Amino acid sequence: MITLAVFDIAGTTVDERDEVYRTLRAAVEREGATVSPAELQKWMGTEKRWAIRNLMQAGGLEPTDAVVDSAYAWFLDSLRDSYRTNPPQPLPGVPEAMAVLRARGIKVALTTGFSTEIAAPLLAGLGWTAHDGDPSATLDAVVCADMVAAGRPAPHMIHRAMEATGIQDVAQVAAAGDTAADVLAARRAGVLSIGVLTGHMSREDFAPHPHDAIVDSVVDLLSDARFAGTSVTR
Repeated sequence: MITLAVFDIAGTTVDERDEVYRTLRAAVEREGATVSPAELQKWMGTEKRWAIRNLMQAGGLEPTDAVVDSAYAWFLDSLRDSYRTNPPQPLPGVPEAMAVLRARGIKVALTTGFSTEIAAPLLAGLGWTAHDGDPSATLDAVVCADMVAAGRPAPHMIHRAMEATGIQDVAQVAAAGDTAADVLAARRAGVLSIGVLTGHMSREDFAPHPHDAIVDSVVDLLSDARFAGTSVTR
């Protein structure tokens, strides 16, 4: 039985209209690298400074720390501007699904390849709050890439979410996301690994990557017996 559901943000619970894709690509290309769609998808879901470095290397550059720092700073500023102009919105049915899971006694945490300085205002704009055990909150925990030693595909954010919510058994945890990095991080964490089709990846795209299930949306998890919880509200 699942007692903690860990969800990615962009593309899994939140529709940010691909701004992070466009901005990340622009941040790298303005430094002179060439970014293919396949290479961009490969690094989606990972910590963004690390993604920038790897995309630059894949695009023919040998980036110095100063170049990566400059590109990352531009990425942050541009993404903030984009989000102010075109605020992200919850994906259909997701807020209600998270509320149902919490009503069933299942804790809900978000993890993200964003740093706290991006994630905090994004979630505040949605009105989503996090507090373990508070029924009036939207979430039980939020873990950002800058809160751990390494972001996805390392398992650290999932384990930090377990620590934050007091869950000790990986067999009681599921992690869902829309990128290859999400499902790999879940597998490395030893938890139920779920790919979600609300991002850019299809079932065929997920096929070569480690996963236990593929769903159209995290909303579909409500009908999975493993997410029945202990106190179902009907």
